[in-house]
Amino acid sequence: MIRVHFSAADLGRVTFPAEPHPLWEAALAARALGQPSLSPAVCRWRRTAGPRVRGSMRPLFKLISPGGLFPRFLVPDVTGGLEPAVEALMDTPAEVIRDQLGPWLPPEIDRYLQGLLAGRAGSRRALGAAVRDFHEHVLAPSELHRHYSADLGRRTRTILHEGVDALLSSLHPDVDWSAPVLTTYGPDDTDHQVADIHLNGRGLELYPSPLAATCSAMDVPDRRPVLVYPCAELPATELATADALADLLGRTRSAVLRALVHPATTTQLSRRVGISPASVSDHTRVLRAAGLITTERSQGTALHALTSSARSLLVGRRDSCSWQYPQDVQVVDDEFR
Repeated sequence: MIRVHFSAADLGRVTFPAEPHPLWEAALAARALGQPSLSPAVCRWRRTAGPRVRGSMRPLFKLISPGGLFPRFLVPDVTGGLEPAVEALMDTPAEVIRDQLGPWLPPEIDRYLQGLLAGRAGSRRALGAAVRDFHEHVLAPSELHRHYSADLGRRTRTILHEGVDALLSSLHPDVDWSAPVLTTYGPDDTDHQVADIHLNGRGLELYPSPLAATCSAMDVPDRRPVLVYPCAELPATELATADALADLLGRTRSAVLRALVHPATTTQLSRRVGISPASVSDHTRVLRAAGLITTERSQGTALHALTSSARSLLVGRRDSCSWQYPQDVQVVDDEFR
């Protein structure tokens, strides 16, 4: 759970980037290539983008942990496009890299990471080249860009016609706005961990991403905090599939299934679909019996997730999310703890 605390001044300092940040996109895309919980749009993108990954991109993947974490220095606060961002990344002081990356690494690391921690020019150049190659070959213009633009247009209309309060209230089903606190929820909230971000007049940058499965945030002193949230689905993208599922399962039950593109608790499903928790329980019982979802229970909380059969049904192709990292860029699990 993330709680963002606003002051009156912060409400006038809520912004969106006019276009995707190059290094945020690289970090989020590299993470999405290794995560199982993906939207249909990302699955389609990964089917074509995954095979374009090459060994020269290994330094980028080495900075993405198996759990999806990445160091803050990977996304510097720089405008002007890819090249200024890459230059700023390569100029990151060695002590900053050690502070942010070192505590996550085991005693035994490979030569590349040793060089990066030591601030060696060769390791810095390799990281810059990896990001450039990733942008050129993997992050080519795709359906994902349309999702970003469509979400930005939707938020712009909300601000123009209804104001910032309505904007914060409608960001995502897993986001709750109760002034002056914005709260995000995710599947990991079963462990009751809470991260509090106090804006204190710095404002907040909202970053819509079709590559994000859940909300995440970055809070760095003397820098405007960033909240990444999943883009809204394009209404027409999955229309044919949605209609077919509605005919097969019923409109509400198909909505429950589609809402589980990202795993959710019963309470989260209730918010996403707009039905009562009791109704959610009835629908998940039927979907579970049909082999379309699984349910794990922990400390009185039920976490629901799609099975591979349901994911194939939603995406429309059995192999659409089956891509795996090539061996020469595989991130070794014990390199982050």
